[in-house]
Amino acid sequence: MGLFWNSIKREIGRFGQSRILLLSVVVIPVVLTVLYVLMLRQGTVRDLPVVVYDGDRTELSRQLVRMVDATPTAQVVRHVESIGQGRQAIVRGRADALIVIPPGLQADLLGGHGGAQVAAEISGARILNSGLLKRDITTVFQAFNIGIETQLLGAKGIPARTGYAMAYPVAFEKHILFNPYGSYAYYLLPGLLFLVLVITVSVATVYAVGSELKEGTAGEWVAAAGGSITRALTAKLAPYMLLFVLLALFMNTLLYRFLGLPFHGQAAAVLVAGNLFVILAYMAIGVMLVAATANMRLSMSIAGGLATASLSLCGLTFPAVGMYTAIVALSKLFPFTYFIDLFIEQSLRGAPPARSLCDLAAMGLFVLAAALLVPRLGRVAADSKYYGRD
Repeated sequence: MGLFWNSIKREIGRFGQSRILLLSVVVIPVVLTVLYVLMLRQGTVRDLPVVVYDGDRTELSRQLVRMVDATPTAQVVRHVESIGQGRQAIVRGRADALIVIPPGLQADLLGGHGGAQVAAEISGARILNSGLLKRDITTVFQAFNIGIETQLLGAKGIPARTGYAMAYPVAFEKHILFNPYGSYAYYLLPGLLFLVLVITVSVATVYAVGSELKEGTAGEWVAAAGGSITRALTAKLAPYMLLFVLLALFMNTLLYRFLGLPFHGQAAAVLVAGNLFVILAYMAIGVMLVAATANMRLSMSIAGGLATASLSLCGLTFPAVGMYTAIVALSKLFPFTYFIDLFIEQSLRGAPPARSLCDLAAMGLFVLAAALLVPRLGRVAADSKYYGRD
């Protein structure tokens, strides 16, 4: 144990003397975490700018405009004098949608002539904005139509309750499970925060191990551990493991305590295990890269690229069901894919703990793979020809 603790003290000393490690392991991830939390704290997009061309200018058209403005997504910011003027507002980025109310709307509807048509022109430049606006504006138009039909039937002496049933004969109830408010903070924010974590883990691990080769101190490092590369590697990574766990704890505290992210799982220990396993998996990847390349700079570039690509391939931003089969297979080579699957199942869906055991096992395989390359790392550390490489 004396050799192990001496090796840990040596690594703590190296960490304290390295501004790069201090910035990359502590300062940068904490700052990015706070920025992401502040950026997505609201959770949902609200008050997107909408312009209106009201060619009717009646009480009915004004009621429709008020209904659009009352939705959480849309905010009527301007009435335009022509359709062309409204389209220009969209082109110039001053509005995300244009509501076109034709002349004679009220007369046609109340006169029973029908044929009135209200249009919504929605910019598709931002997929998220357009999807939300389309959803809420469509809901408003449907409610408006039902109200008009009920009013017309009431003018014929049909009671309001019966008229509503006739105008809306098939009732539809929508129940959104797990994320009823459509909050992007519930699933996108954890993905971004833990992406910061795995990038930090990957790059810092490569730097911590690879710097011994870069600075030509790998022999001293292994000797301080009694010549055992396993003991040397474990002692080197132990302080970083503690820091990464504290960083993960900080992120989870912000998510579940500060932002109120729901936890529907049956056992929080499974989610905690997922945090530990994803950290270990990306530390393992860092070790494998250094052992395979014996080059710190190359390993850092690959580690950063792989960790960054994890978010795109995990199925969080774009569902795996829409990916090519080869891309889905490729995503299985990233521990982050299994962690996100575990997070969604345990935190949002409330799946049984046993459902996530396969994800934990898959992340554990990366640690076993790294163990196979530890002897190779020992040979590299003992050979001075690998020292000082760019």
